[in-house]
Amino acid sequence: MTQLWFRVAIWPCLSLCLTGLGCGGGTGLGPEAIRRQEEKAYAQLGLSWAEYNQGRFDAAMESFTTVLSQAERLAGAASIRQTIQAEACNGIGWSSFRLHELDQAREFFQQATSLDRDNADAWVGAAGVALAEHRYANAVQFGLTALHADSQYNSALRQDAAGRSLGHDRLDTRHVRMLLADAYVNLQYYSDAQRADPHNAAAQVRLVRPAYRYADPAQLIRTLSVVVAELHVEGASSP
Repeated sequence: MTQLWFRVAIWPCLSLCLTGLGCGGGTGLGPEAIRRQEEKAYAQLGLSWAEYNQGRFDAAMESFTTVLSQAERLAGAASIRQTIQAEACNGIGWSSFRLHELDQAREFFQQATSLDRDNADAWVGAAGVALAEHRYANAVQFGLTALHADSQYNSALRQDAAGRSLGHDRLDTRHVRMLLADAYVNLQYYSDAQRADPHNAAAQVRLVRPAYRYADPAQLIRTLSVVVAELHVEGASSP
């Protein structure tokens, strides 16, 4: 069952001056210089995801590492620095995941989610790694956290605060639900007889295919396989 999901997946100015988070903050840099620093880092993030989307995962990883280095030297608001660092770690995580380097992927997804707990994409990646490593309880925990962070999650439509694309792959909430269903099957939480809705595989399938009615584990696994295959075909045929 663990391989099912991978067929698809393969997640004001004054006050700032007073707190030292803007207007230089003792760094000797003015607001405009800080803004240029941040813009450069965000632009590099876009280039990094472009490398990823071309399938150049090693180059993407190198580019995201450059962003991470840039972000560590940013002189502006700590919250902006952490958001950029988190996205760079997230990119390294996804690049490592696609290269089947699970230890490194796990490490960087953990860093990303520690820096920015609202980065749903990093939680989805962490859930995928946990599923691949047969850590099914962690896969459930991370998948649910991703959906809590962004109930409309869509990896292809991700943007930063300025509207610049951070999109990659074609994953959405349905894929996360199928990941959860896969993990629940491996935990033997097949229906509400084992675990109350929605914390079981059948309930997750119903959230994607409302007409589904649970009969037995074998029928559940067959249905899960069909839904995953349909999502795979849909993703492959999308422009």
